[in-house]
Amino acid sequence: MATGGGGGGEGESAGVEGGGGGDGPGSSPSLGRRFFVAVHVGAGFHAPANEKVYRRAMKRACLAAAAVLREGSGTSLDAVAAAIRVLEDDPITNAGRGSSLTESGRVECDVSIMDGSTGTYGAIGAVQGIKNPIQVALHLAKEQMMGPSLLGRIPPMFLVGDGAYKWAKDKGIDLVGSTSEENNSQWLVTKNAKAQWVKYSSLLASAKESVNLATASASESSSVQLEASDDQDCVMDTVGVVCIDDYGNVASGASSGGIALKVDGRVGLAAMYGSRCWASSKGPFGTPFIVGCCATGAGEHLIRGFASRECCVSASLSPSGPASSCTKVLRSAVQSSSEISHDTGAGLLLVQADVIKRGELSVLEATELVAAYSSSSFGIGYFGSNMSNPKVSMLRDSRTASGSIQHFATRVHFGAPSSEE
Repeated sequence: MATGGGGGGEGESAGVEGGGGGDGPGSSPSLGRRFFVAVHVGAGFHAPANEKVYRRAMKRACLAAAAVLREGSGTSLDAVAAAIRVLEDDPITNAGRGSSLTESGRVECDVSIMDGSTGTYGAIGAVQGIKNPIQVALHLAKEQMMGPSLLGRIPPMFLVGDGAYKWAKDKGIDLVGSTSEENNSQWLVTKNAKAQWVKYSSLLASAKESVNLATASASESSSVQLEASDDQDCVMDTVGVVCIDDYGNVASGASSGGIALKVDGRVGLAAMYGSRCWASSKGPFGTPFIVGCCATGAGEHLIRGFASRECCVSASLSPSGPASSCTKVLRSAVQSSSEISHDTGAGLLLVQADVIKRGELSVLEATELVAAYSSSSFGIGYFGSNMSNPKVSMLRDSRTASGSIQHFATRVHFGAPSSEE
């Protein structure tokens, strides 16, 4: 059963919607391989008019990951990539096609993926013209797992810009489907993203003109902010996924177009090691502890605080449970952000798992999910092998206090059918 208690003291219960929604009939709870999938579509403001579209996207992402995890050879890392591909392909999200545009009107994506069992990490930043950037990060991670390449060279972990694009092209990873790199980039630009860019570019030009006329300092220009309207999304950073397979192997990943009107070449939160996503099978002192986390928000303050890693480490050490850890880390990020920016909206999605021993093998027994957020909304979904359909929700905070923290939490036991049917 979903709860909003535990740990933070600031959260309240939040309703989570299950099956239906036009995605076709759900499957029966699996009696075979156990798994758990959690996804989010960013912290910020999600327009109520688009909520159903976000819900459908999260359901499809959960089902795509589940399809991988049900296979005998399916890994958590592959499942994370499968879910993120779905979200990158959906123009409603700020990832892949439909991403926010840079100052010059281009899509530049940041992506990362991490395997909790090996600590392997793959990321790309500020890359243009790639249909599914998560595939590049996945390929980087898998090449690292294979060990040194020709002449003993260490495989790269993090690539950016043109170098990342050329590496992906050399590896045969799908681009956008055009022979022109310029057309590749333009295919990723949607009408909604272009309209937002035109609006924000105009605001920025007006703000610059006002500053020049008033001969004010650059810091005074911050009085003009980018705000969302009731029918327009304003999502700072998306998307994130955490997957756990039958044996308790955990992986996490993230993909983002970054903040609207960002400086060309900016590498944001989604590509930063330890900040956007984290996955681990051990605590800081080497004891078994299975946990994965994704952070989302305006970026820079979460980068400085290594938000995802800090949340996982705190959860492994805290006797109060993961909800307390998430709210503690998020509160710290919000406080540091408020000192330099008006935007204190952020979110953390954490999954902690328990396993039991069956002979020499570990088997997934239970998972606990926590979603903490300081934004006006935070879209999340999750799906376990003992559930008939994914559960999805657009968590919303109606309070006006800036930086207030809400959280949602639920625990899923795999020894019996889910109580959330």
